[in-house]
Amino acid sequence: MLKNKLNIFLLVSFLLAVSITVWLDYKVKDNVGDIAFNDKIDNPDFKVCNENNIFQYYSSKSNYQNGRKEIEKELHETIKELTFEKSGLITFRFIINCNGETGRFRLKGVNTELKDTKFDSEKLQILQNAVQNLKNWRIVTYNNKTNDSYFVLNFKVEQCKITDVF
Repeated sequence: MLKNKLNIFLLVSFLLAVSITVWLDYKVKDNVGDIAFNDKIDNPDFKVCNENNIFQYYSSKSNYQNGRKEIEKELHETIKELTFEKSGLITFRFIINCNGETGRFRLKGVNTELKDTKFDSEKLQILQNAVQNLKNWRIVTYNNKTNDSYFVLNFKVEQCKITDVF
């Protein structure tokens, strides 16, 4: 009788441990800030190579050929024509896939006190289109294999103009 109760207790404990392990694995699989496909705003033609292994921008060497200064140089004409009503930061997060294509753009605007703010959506779209048209992305390689990665690009707006890209 005691042996049966012990076996039942061990079985229940084992099943509970397996359930918790599977649940935790499911919960920690995604990282904070991962960009899931959204059919309302994302281009369905943009494909990542491995949805479960997109390198974070801070742990990869994803970048633009010749660095951020080259981005600023290529975006110069667009940047100099844009004016904004307020100062702050415009941040684009997006994915560079293993083919060097970009997609799944997400945007956040903050004012000079780092509080969420909205910038003119038409001007933001012009800026996003210009970033999407950049073609010389350096693809992340790991173990001689190309990989997808996230990238963050910030635009500093001061006195109605973009003054820095970082």
